[in-house]
Amino acid sequence: MFVVMSHIIGKSFDFGGECGASFFFVLSGFILSYAYGRQVQNGEFRWKQFLKKQLFKFYPLHLVTFLVMVALDARLERYFSWPKLLANALLLQSWVPSDDFYFVANGSSWFLSDLLFFYVVFGVLFMWLNSVSLRKLILVGAAVLGLYVVLAISIPMSMVNPLLYASPATRLLDFALGILLFRFSVSASAGQVERWLSRQSVGCISLIEVLLACWVVFSFFVYERSAIGFRCASMFWGVSPIVLFGFVKTDKLRGMVTRCFHHPVMQWLGSISFEIYLTHWITMRVFYSLLSSAGIGEEGRLGLGVIVATILLISVVSYLTKRFFVDKVYTTLIKYV
Repeated sequence: MFVVMSHIIGKSFDFGGECGASFFFVLSGFILSYAYGRQVQNGEFRWKQFLKKQLFKFYPLHLVTFLVMVALDARLERYFSWPKLLANALLLQSWVPSDDFYFVANGSSWFLSDLLFFYVVFGVLFMWLNSVSLRKLILVGAAVLGLYVVLAISIPMSMVNPLLYASPATRLLDFALGILLFRFSVSASAGQVERWLSRQSVGCISLIEVLLACWVVFSFFVYERSAIGFRCASMFWGVSPIVLFGFVKTDKLRGMVTRCFHHPVMQWLGSISFEIYLTHWITMRVFYSLLSSAGIGEEGRLGLGVIVATILLISVVSYLTKRFFVDKVYTTLIKYV
């Protein structure tokens, strides 16, 4: 919803897109570690099988949304060069440091370009991050952070998005944070935190969860006052891992926020989050075109009624896409793994 609202509202809520992207990259590293980490450590991880499964989950929908957006652009006589179209179709667009490459057609797919790279390197990266000593990890982390700071303060503003926001090379740091978060979450220190939380009252757990949510809200105000080279990615390194760890450890303790997350509506939205991400641009584009025909311009789109209608329409389209396309295609393709 952060990402969707950033696209509905526009530049004044860039925070939503940048916070959302950071959270999902960290979450991806954590979830993959949780699901496949033991296989990697035991030498049972099958890289080709893993990569095929991930591609079968997202590539068919990426290809369809890509073709639909190209068709919508062609209808408006907006055309792109073959190198740009090919790079986007093959999910290589984020490697080219230019807005003209990674925002072609379905602009949201730049995220998949990064994710595909993370899937390729996951096994090796997980093994190294979980086997290296803490001392060496701190030294390497400090060196990488120093290089990142130098890059963030030295590049021109026009290159911040291509190099710091969308580039797989720099966003790998978010993904690595998710893997490190998993390493910490299964450590003795995390076990002590979990045992302490289990002794607290529901009221105390609820307060902790509210504070975690407030930490995100606080980051919004910090974001508004931060240099652009840091707010597009690195400022969330102190937000996403903390919030994710907090809710992972309070998930079964039935705090107030956790109970909201476990509500059937929230669970349903979570189950179609991938489809929401990939189809919301198309849905908005078609819906806004209809609104324009009815005489409702850009200012009218920011009315509460139109925003609610937009979110509901995006949710319905995403559900239908998952049920009648994504799930059926995946069920068919997974037989070949």
